[in-house]
Amino acid sequence: METTFETYFDFLGRLGHTLEQLTELARQKSLAVRNDDLAAVNDCMKQEQVISLSLRGMEAKREKMLTELGLEGVPLSGLSARCPEELRARAREVSAQLRSKYNVYTSAADVARNTLECNLHEIEKMLTETTGDPPERTFADIRA
Repeated sequence: METTFETYFDFLGRLGHTLEQLTELARQKSLAVRNDDLAAVNDCMKQEQVISLSLRGMEAKREKMLTELGLEGVPLSGLSARCPEELRARAREVSAQLRSKYNVYTSAADVARNTLECNLHEIEKMLTETTGDPPERTFADIRA
């Protein structure tokens, strides 16, 4: 099956929906951390792992679609310039929506990470106060 631009636009819409799911999970994780609900944090992380695996598959499919469209290496921001004239407005709209959803997701993920790091700092501080010794290993910076 040959990929059309409309098929690719639909795919980008599904990708945007996946980003919305990740955004909601990041918000749930932040709330769970603030509520000291370790089970909920763990559940959110498991769901994020599942979505992460699906994103890997989506990335492979996206690359294949771009190849079929002759757009290998073209960033999302350059999509509209490479589309047929009659599809450029739609390409700009789809690209802008996806970029917006990505920005919302990264903001929510940053909040979740910072909230988790703050709580880990508090745990380390309490351990140090309780034992008199700082932990041998710190956990407060969770960035990979």
